[in-house]
Amino acid sequence: MIEPLVSIIIPVRNEAGLLKNCLESISNLDYPKDRIEVIIADGMSTDDTVNTAKQLGARVVLNEKKTVSPGRNIAFKLAKGEIIAFTDADCIVDKDWIINSLKYFKDDEVACAGGPNLTPPDEGNFGKAVGFVFNQGIFSAGSIHARELKEVKEVRSIPGCNAVYRKNALDKVMPIDETLLTCDDTELNQRLLDKGFKLLYTPDVFVWHHRRPNPKKLFKQMYRYAIGRLQVGKKDRRMLNLVHIMVGLALPAALAVLIFSSMLFMLLLAGYLLLVLIFSIRALQKTGSVQVSLLVPVVISIILLGWSMGFMRELIFPLRGGDGK
Repeated sequence: MIEPLVSIIIPVRNEAGLLKNCLESISNLDYPKDRIEVIIADGMSTDDTVNTAKQLGARVVLNEKKTVSPGRNIAFKLAKGEIIAFTDADCIVDKDWIINSLKYFKDDEVACAGGPNLTPPDEGNFGKAVGFVFNQGIFSAGSIHARELKEVKEVRSIPGCNAVYRKNALDKVMPIDETLLTCDDTELNQRLLDKGFKLLYTPDVFVWHHRRPNPKKLFKQMYRYAIGRLQVGKKDRRMLNLVHIMVGLALPAALAVLIFSSMLFMLLLAGYLLLVLIFSIRALQKTGSVQVSLLVPVVISIILLGWSMGFMRELIFPLRGGDGK
């Protein structure tokens, strides 16, 4: 039996070093090489991204709008595969990534299979702290992004860094909304659910996903995520939950409490410090690393600060188009 043709789509911008590792992992997939095509949607990179992609056998298409969603749209129009796999340049795919996903499509109602995106073992201490925090249910706001679950289950969304789709399902909902800065995968998946399809979290379909390596990049990531989440929430309230809103309003709420009751502010601050201490201890137990455990409070604070600032920015000054942002 001939295996289905798989189109792997990767939107990139100035990620030559990471992309090299990603493409090399794809070349090591336990899957017939002539049944895979790799399409790189390049967002006007100024580094060696394009040359790297071409040298490693990928097809490169130009994404003048630079952001993820138009890149995926452009590549999808050109894809020939029966199966469409989305990943990112900062991911390394497991050798069984594709072959493990195919068995889930025996159910015609399944549109997408995707599992954990794990922190690479060679990640730096800051990245490991980020990975630990992302894997905690209290900080996931109901998302499976970066969670390490053990069972197959139906979910509301699959993150675009590790999502394998049936093309004939995507044909019914593409193109992705290009006005969204982030969370375009969330909106795409909601449209699939509305069509009656299933999305499956599948533990054996996994990638290793590099985390943001420093506070500045993590802050930017969370800031942008919050903008995108509020954007999709305005379109459809089902994609915005109470946690998204509460964390989004945390900064103005904290300032209001400080102004009207310094005692209450101190009590809330003490509760927050206790919370981060608990997770710092858990990180030490989980990772065995004092350095990682000491970075966990920093990571939690950056995540909350970045999310709240991005949320308030979009609430007060809505983003008009995401091109190049």
